[in-house]
Amino acid sequence: MRAPRTRFSQDLDWNLLKVFNAIVEAGGISLAARALHRKQPAVSLALKRLEAEIGARLCERGPGGFRLTDAGRKMAELAASLARGVAELPPRLGDTARAVRGRVRLKLISNVVSPVLDRALAGFHARFPEVEFAIEVGTWDAVSRALLRGEADIGLAPARFQHAQLHYDLLFHELHRPYCGRSHPLFGQRVRNPAALADQPVVLTGADEPDDLTKYRLRHGIGRHVAGLSEHLEEAKRLTLAGLGICFLPEEFARVEVREKRLWPLTAGRQGPVMALHLITNPGARPHMACQLFLEELRRHAATKRLRRAGTH
Repeated sequence: MRAPRTRFSQDLDWNLLKVFNAIVEAGGISLAARALHRKQPAVSLALKRLEAEIGARLCERGPGGFRLTDAGRKMAELAASLARGVAELPPRLGDTARAVRGRVRLKLISNVVSPVLDRALAGFHARFPEVEFAIEVGTWDAVSRALLRGEADIGLAPARFQHAQLHYDLLFHELHRPYCGRSHPLFGQRVRNPAALADQPVVLTGADEPDDLTKYRLRHGIGRHVAGLSEHLEEAKRLTLAGLGICFLPEEFARVEVREKRLWPLTAGRQGPVMALHLITNPGARPHMACQLFLEELRRHAATKRLRRAGTH
């Protein structure tokens, strides 16, 4: 027997409608999984849960491709309407946006270069100018500790391991390359095999070096001769520019110096370790309104970037 309407609306997981809307917009489960950056089985399970809750089949999948049923088309209209309503909330609120106040505390690793974060900050400030942002920099483990202690609202960092109390959303990937300064003997040269760099002096980023980068270096024998060390990327880059040795840096972080011909990437293409940067929150902290609204802004910009990238592949 189907639950009464009021109970149905209370029990319904509204996130399932968000997933279904993504499936419809993407035109299939696998494409929606890419857009949402989730595993395909998780998206399929969300669809099955929604179908079970409403008691109707929403789509057909088979050799003929993806097709909505009559019930699916009605549900798609409803899900799209809800999505538009949520997107239109800020302009509809108008001057009431000024009533949103408070401080959003961000804790992130050093020198994060992220157009997603920059656009989210600019767009959010335009809508909620009374909200104050406080940003602190720390190592990846300091970010986690701050969230667990309630000293930060939002963290941006790699995740060497995931704490059960924290929630992790993939924000973006960043490619790390080995770079050298202009005075380095290898400036202007490319290496096909990273093992060719094994005998070169290296500038390391200490305890904040991502695990995938450490494994990549060790696999190719890079790092036997340490010429410099700093947990702050800006200072590691300074040592590299001074010619002390080669250093693995995020591609976006080194882009300006490469354009100015002060740093040289020693590898080409997509060769190099790729690090995942996560948006980290503490669900048990119950974020205040300003924090929750900024999280929604940040996730929306991240999802938009993933959709654009998916459209170019």
